[in-house]
Amino acid sequence: MANVSLKNLFKVYGEDVLAVNDVNLEIKDKEFIVFVGPSGCGKSTTLRMVAGLEEITKGEIFIGDDLVNDTPAKNRDIAMVFQNYALYPHMSVADNMSFGLKLRKYPKIEIERRVNEAAEILGISKLLHRKPKELSGGQSQRVAVGRSIVRKPKVFLFDEPLSNLDAKLRVQMRMELQKLHDRLQTTMIYVTHDQVEALTMGDRIVVMKDGLIQQVAPPIELYENPCNKFVAGFIGSPPMNFLNGKIIRKDGDFYFQDQELKTKLFDQHYEKISAYEGKEVVFGIRPENIYDKLFAQNAREEFTSTATVDVVEPMGAEIFLYLKSGSNSFVARVNAHDTAQVNQDLQVVFDMTRAHFFDTQTEETIV
Repeated sequence: MANVSLKNLFKVYGEDVLAVNDVNLEIKDKEFIVFVGPSGCGKSTTLRMVAGLEEITKGEIFIGDDLVNDTPAKNRDIAMVFQNYALYPHMSVADNMSFGLKLRKYPKIEIERRVNEAAEILGISKLLHRKPKELSGGQSQRVAVGRSIVRKPKVFLFDEPLSNLDAKLRVQMRMELQKLHDRLQTTMIYVTHDQVEALTMGDRIVVMKDGLIQQVAPPIELYENPCNKFVAGFIGSPPMNFLNGKIIRKDGDFYFQDQELKTKLFDQHYEKISAYEGKEVVFGIRPENIYDKLFAQNAREEFTSTATVDVVEPMGAEIFLYLKSGSNSFVARVNAHDTAQVNQDLQVVFDMTRAHFFDTQTEETIV
């Protein structure tokens, strides 16, 4: 078990393709940290540099107190689980799990003990004599994880290990990996493009874009206090709504206004938003913070606007309403008993205590 330190880490392909750009990160011992971002953001490249599978262009990587820049992957005391489980088809589950230990000349009794212990943890004890072709996707994933567990590494690395599984099995395996981390108490670094996986699994989440770290924070902090528009839009499903308009001032109060939409800002926003009076901003608000006035108790008129229902999407326990107001479109997540109809003009209430505002040029969070 060990902490991992990334210091001024760069990866350049060719002459000018900057895949990882000055990444600095301290990963604590026993922490479950998740790298998330769109394809090509540099998350997997960063993981592969930690693993020793990708050469570092510039910077330093420490595992514990050891600088590992020039340490071969096999000597870094890490274990990696890939998207492709790469099990040996001619070997049994037990042989797949023990293969690495046999190469390292571990005693037979110790190998059996570790394999049985890992199989018990993962619930695959009854599968040890099967071949990979006789396993389901979830079972194959467990075997791949078990192959890593038996080595008892300092750090586990996961590169999108659930992306080949169906939706129901992915939910189940997310829970299994969390339980595994709680039981093993080992440092785990997990890469995914799925923000739901990131929110549900990570102690902290690292959001990347274009090779740069955008924000590092625990899930709730990341969700409620995004540092910029990219993070706000990437984290959350459905994503945060972004509405374009101006900040105006009337009778000492500040309002966000578009062609047809107008809503008062909360007093707590005034100090930071005052510099944007008369200027264009982006107003961000999550779907669950927009209500149908019919179901909103004690709704105040200054936080209410009219929008036209474009699409109604029933989701079982809730309904997504796709709305239009002037040049802006946005989504509201409302109660399943809502009776809104397509083309209906609807009075919607914004919970402005949950509002976010972004600079149109820098896309940084104003408030």
